[in-house]
Formats: sequence, C-alpha cells, structure tokens
Amino acid sequence: MNLQTYDELAFGKRLAALDRRSKTAFAASCAERLLPLFERYARSVEAVELGSRLGVIVAAAWEVASGVEADVRAYQDEAGAMVPSDEDSWILETGYGQNAAAAAAYAVGTWLTDDPQEAALAAYQVYELADYAVQQINPSLDLNAAGSETRILASGIVQSALTALDRALAAAESAPSTWQKLRADAEADGQEWAGTLP
Repeated sequence: MNLQTYDELAFGKRLAALDRRSKTAFAASCAERLLPLFERYARSVEAVELGSRLGVIVAAAWEVASGVEADVRAYQDEAGAMVPSDEDSWILETGYGQNAAAAAAYAVGTWLTDDPQEAALAAYQVYELADYAVQQINPSLDLNAAGSETRILASGIVQSALTALDRALAAAESAPSTWQKLRADAEADGQEWAGTLP
C-alpha cells in the first residue's frame, strides 16, 4: 500500500514555484478546511464570537488572493492571538482550535511575505490536526511503540487530509481564473471533517 506522507520539503518546492496569489489561495484553503473545527472549539469554550471572527480573517485571505485590495496586516496577529495556549484548560477541541487559528495566521502571513514556508506551515496544520484526531480516536495508542507512527499515517483520516492537501495544491498550481472551486472544495471538506471527527 502506497501511503501519502507530509513531505514539507516537497510542499515547499511546489509552493515556491507559485505566485503570491496562488500560494495565498492554497494557504487559505488549508485554513478554510479547519474553520468548522475552530467554530466547534469556540462553542465548546463558550466564545462563539471567536469562530465568526476567524471566519472573517480566512475570508480576507481569500479576498487578497482574488485580487481585492485590503490591508490584512493586523489579521495575522489577531489569528495568532486566537491560538489556544497549552496552559488553558484542555479539552479535545483545544487541539483543533490551535491548528485552525494557526492555519489562518499562516494564510495571512503567506500574503504578507510571499514566503512559501508560510503556506507550507498552513498545510502542516491540516496534517497535524488529522494526526491529533487519530490519537483522540485511539487513546490507548502508545506513541513510543514501534509502528505507531505508521498506524497513524495509514489511518483514513490522515490519508484523507493528505489527499485534500495534494488536491488543493494541484488546483493552486493550475492557476484557475477564480478560486471559487478551491474554496468550495475546502468548505465541503471542512464540513465533512467537523461532522465526522471526534
């Protein structure tokens, strides 16, 4: 069985070949996929307004990727401030909140810097969230045991996330006239993940 892996170096090379808008659209698609899970986190800590606000930030990343003139500098810091701290009361959704808010910050950072590493880090949040979800489903999994990393990687959740990332990057590489389909695919994935992940 051929397992997909998260190859940061390969992602970085592919992203480096893209223009600023395409890199940002890819990073925005990563954040979009995680947005419904951030909204779940926000509800669970009784801060629903945070979910709406992160949605505004992700929408702004899509807008600049689509050619809309906007000053998004403050959004990167705002999204970064929404990343739950490890010192906060930990619930399952906290892990989702961390990856989702970080992905939004990296999406905005991609636009601000045109750095492929920012976009690769947005993608890493998708992969890391999937890894985290598998661990939550299998709490008895000994991460120090031989083969545990391969079991996590081989899970349907992680493989689905990696497939989605590859599909999104291929869409960004094709430089479509609009990002409408990429965004719709990311929204659909996000809704599916929010409905199926623990």
